[in-house]
Formats: sequence, C-alpha cells, structure tokens
Amino acid sequence: MATIQTPPTLETATFSMGCFWKPEALFGAVPGVVSTSAGYAGGTSPAPTYWHLKDHLETVQVTFEATQLSFEELLALFFIHHSATRIAPKRQYASAVFYHSPVQQNAIEKAIQAEEARQPEKIQTLVLPFTQYHLAEERHQKWNLKRVPPLLQELQVYYPDELTFNAATTVARVNGFVAGFGTEAHITAELECFGLSGVAQDVLWQKWKQARLA
Repeated sequence: MATIQTPPTLETATFSMGCFWKPEALFGAVPGVVSTSAGYAGGTSPAPTYWHLKDHLETVQVTFEATQLSFEELLALFFIHHSATRIAPKRQYASAVFYHSPVQQNAIEKAIQAEEARQPEKIQTLVLPFTQYHLAEERHQKWNLKRVPPLLQELQVYYPDELTFNAATTVARVNGFVAGFGTEAHITAELECFGLSGVAQDVLWQKWKQARLA
C-alpha cells in the first residue's frame, strides 16, 4: 500500500466536542485549515460505526498549514465553541483533545490550566494520545453542505468522488460558511476562487446570514 506523504508544513489536530457535524464546519471555515473530516477515535473497538461506537468518541480531524495557523489558535476555538466543563451524557459526546506530539500535549495542558484559572468549574476535557482514527460514514461528512443541494451539486462537478470531495479545502470552507462560521471579509476574499455560479454564490451568502441569525 502506498503511503501518502504529508508536506512538512502541514500538521494534524484531532478534537472531540460532542456531535461532530458542527465542529467539522467550525474548523473548515478557518483560514489555514486545509481539510476536515468527521470520524471516531479514543476507543479500542477495531471497526466502529455510528450505530456501534462502543467506547469511541465522535471526533473531528483537521489538517492545517502550520505556517498560517497555530495549534494554539485551534485550541482556543475548541474551548470557545463547546462546553468543556459539561459532563457528557454518553462517552461518544465527551470533550477530548488527542495529541499527535509532545509539543501538542504541552500546548493542551497549558490551555486547560488557563481555562481552569478563568472559571471555577472543573474542565472535563480528556487529554489522550492519538492512536487511531476511523473515518465516519459518508453521510456524516460535510453534513451542513449536504443540506444545500445547489451548492453540493456544483461542487460535485469539480470533486466527483468521495475522496477528493472530502479532502478539498473549498468543500471544507463552504461547509463552514453555510453553517454560519467565517467572517464576511473572509468569504468575500475566497468566494471567487470556489468556481461557483452567481446563483450558488447568492445561496451561500443567504445560508451564511440565516445561520448567523439562528
């Protein structure tokens, strides 16, 4: 089996923040993020599925350009956009960060210390070594985008198979924007590069504005 070599400036971050649909959209809209996916991690079951997760957690994996975006910045978004003090009703929805290196482990521990100093409640976030990541079923990938057929159909012309679709930076961005993430300036700067028709661009703006008001 051929090994895909990751460029040295690309790094991986792995987070669990409850249901993985929203976090995948959150990180996908961030400048410097190259790709996102939804999956399962943190357990021992060899072949988890959505209906048979066993001891795994719903997880989002993020590939990012380390020269444009730091792991610490992603950690800040992690703590801002979910409750790290909440005890999850099920293990699959637990808060966790999986470290890929001692450098990431140190950054996570420092971030947790800062959060605990900022608030009285105990941080429930699990800090776990990354071991294995299982990609979730196709229906869970880019969940928000798949609810907007005009955008989905146009992007599938450029990325006709699941592998290229889910790995595309453009797809990650649009999935994040239709969920209400990103800024107006960021969308304006990138939109013309997406290859979308004028109608599809209007739909994207409409969905972004609606999600921001929700």
